[in-house]
Amino acid sequence: MSLKDTIKGAREEVAASGNPFERKSNKGDDAQADMSRPGQGFSRRSAARGKPSRQAAAGVRVVSTNKKPQSDMSKQERKVERRRERDLEDRRYSVTQILLKENEEYTRLKKFWWVFLIAGVVFMGISLAMYSLVTKSGQSPENWMGVVAIVCMVLAYVVIIAGLLFDFLKIRPLRKEIEKRTNSMSDKRLKARLAENAKKEEEEKAARKASRKKRR
Repeated sequence: MSLKDTIKGAREEVAASGNPFERKSNKGDDAQADMSRPGQGFSRRSAARGKPSRQAAAGVRVVSTNKKPQSDMSKQERKVERRRERDLEDRRYSVTQILLKENEEYTRLKKFWWVFLIAGVVFMGISLAMYSLVTKSGQSPENWMGVVAIVCMVLAYVVIIAGLLFDFLKIRPLRKEIEKRTNSMSDKRLKARLAENAKKEEEEKAARKASRKKRR
């Protein structure tokens, strides 16, 4: 067989079996290309819309933005609530004062505090009186009355500051402890404690009246 016949036979064989170097098209790509063509009734989705939606985690609470907020309390309801809170605070304050009055340690420390306060007021009064006498008499502030006025003024400040420190270091911790105990009481317990104290005061008042009648 000649070379010419061999080449001709090879061409006929290639034409019958197809071109082996030609790229085969993907059916899926062709279908998607056909769908994206105009006039086919479909349009290609964007990358954002094509992403699959994920469900929220189990511990995440999804709140709708279209939900309307709950209506606030009316003016009358707020007034009633404020009145209830004020009554509760008044009951706590009253019970605190009762417990402080019944506490012997607090009563003793309070008496010492009154001594500091009264002494400070006395020294301050003496200082002002001496200074007034020196001013009215026209004497020099360096005389004995002026010196006494200055000394009393210094003593007044010292005693008052000492009273403040005594209250802060001794009385205040005890008062805070009783206030903490009162704040832990329920409203029912506070009312019961006030009723008990009112009954006790009535009994003491009746006893004083009976004692006065016996004296007469």
